[in-house]
Amino acid sequence: MAQDLTYTDTRPRAKSTGHAFGFEGNLGMVLIVAAMVSIFILTMLFHANNALPVPAKFAVAALPTGLAGAYLLLFRHNRPPRYDIDLLTSFVNGPSFQPAKLQPFHPIRYPRA
Repeated sequence: MAQDLTYTDTRPRAKSTGHAFGFEGNLGMVLIVAAMVSIFILTMLFHANNALPVPAKFAVAALPTGLAGAYLLLFRHNRPPRYDIDLLTSFVNGPSFQPAKLQPFHPIRYPRA
């Protein structure tokens, strides 16, 4: 009777990291936190006595969400793990594992005269 049983994996969460706001895994949380920071900045700008016009207040408050969204889209979404860190390392240290620009000649094939 035990041979008639079929095995079904009941943990689909182990196969997928999930999606939130179109981003994979926990990347949606970064956008949520950035939106909360933007709302906090907008609230502070509306309650402060400053001479900024209302559209400028909205533009300043939208910066954290816009920058976080651009960072996620450019460097994290649909990219391999650690892509952003590897790209930064390549900019700082130069490209790794590249052939040397000046290759020495093989001593047997090209003997010096």
